[in-house]
Amino acid sequence: MRALFNAVKTGFTEIWAHKTRSVLSFLAIAAGSVVFIDAFSAIFATYERIEKQKEVSGMARLKISQNYSQTYSSPDDYVPPPVITYEDVLRLREKLPGFYMVSPEGRDWRNVLEYGEHRVTTSVMGVTPEWTKRDFIYKLRGRFLDWHDVENKLRVCVLVKKAAPPPGNSFNKSMMKKYNFTGGFDTLVAHNDLLGKTVSIDGFTFTVIGILEELPYSRRPETMTGYSQEYKVLAPVTTLIHYNFIGSYQTLDVSIDTGSEQNFEESLRKINNFLKIRFGDGDFFIVENQLELIRERIAASMKSALVTISLGMLAFLAGGIGIMNVTLATVFARTREIGVRRAIGASRRDIMLQFIVEAVMLGLIGGVLGSALGYLWGVPVKVMLGMGGSPIKAWMPLVSVLIAAFTAFVFAIYPAWVAAGLKPADALRAE
Repeated sequence: MRALFNAVKTGFTEIWAHKTRSVLSFLAIAAGSVVFIDAFSAIFATYERIEKQKEVSGMARLKISQNYSQTYSSPDDYVPPPVITYEDVLRLREKLPGFYMVSPEGRDWRNVLEYGEHRVTTSVMGVTPEWTKRDFIYKLRGRFLDWHDVENKLRVCVLVKKAAPPPGNSFNKSMMKKYNFTGGFDTLVAHNDLLGKTVSIDGFTFTVIGILEELPYSRRPETMTGYSQEYKVLAPVTTLIHYNFIGSYQTLDVSIDTGSEQNFEESLRKINNFLKIRFGDGDFFIVENQLELIRERIAASMKSALVTISLGMLAFLAGGIGIMNVTLATVFARTREIGVRRAIGASRRDIMLQFIVEAVMLGLIGGVLGSALGYLWGVPVKVMLGMGGSPIKAWMPLVSVLIAAFTAFVFAIYPAWVAAGLKPADALRAE
């Protein structure tokens, strides 16, 4: 313990005596700490985002939609496509009761909504309460559709209030403006409290029972299904069918969450069998395997995170090489000192301990400095630059300092071994 204390004391003296060299060593390892903390926070943010996406979107996802290529494949013979009706969805739910979500969806693309003196273009989507089980990234005012509304075909609706668009370049803004045919509806909902009010949609009166406010983009969890639909008006699917918003020739898309990733393949087989039995030919419909898409997105996110942490480790490696070079230079500059210490009884172990402790102290100081700079970069600087702050946890700087010290220790072993290997007589003769 006394030898360690003396090594620390000597190390401080040596670091203070060669401030410029020491500062350069600090900066080398500090750069590694900054990159490492940023990389670790990126990985942590990726992991949190993936877990949140799993919670919001689920994993065992499927979607049944019409196969248009099968319908229009022949240039001469048009095959009237079969449609999935609401009764088919109820039958599917009855056959497979263990599924977490079976959400029928039918859209009417262009509708006219009237409120007071306002007359705007919108689109209406027919859903059931199942719709809220996945990809629900809204704040609800009022209430959502319930099964009483669906079963009784009530003329009630929920309006979607659009969030402010994220910062974007002028091209994206111009494209959004060019294709946003429901801009009037968005303005109407944003500037009028329509909750509890009566509106007219294509001549039918609907009572607004709820407002879904989109979360700001900074707080919105991403969905993992690859679909980004612009919802405007949600109404009971049975109501839209009854009042011919959704015609008898229109099929319902069905979003499904089987609830179990382990039984996903078996569930997929059962759904295909149901379609074949019900329609005679399952090829009229596409069962989209969204689980594979979700897995691919998770793999891509983790790959990106691993690339980031690899950059952090490379930065530490560069810092370690810098410390090894500095320590080697120190060894050759203090050859006579080493010879004197060996001549008066210092062992090889004492010599190695001295240089290793000095290098570890460089690593510790560089790690602490880098952790402070990493926090400043990850939180206030990134926020000021509009990049979004990094989710830095308390353990990240601690781990960074420990890795910095360990890196310095590993890269100091060879210079310390060289110093300890010098013969006293040869060292004393050195200039």
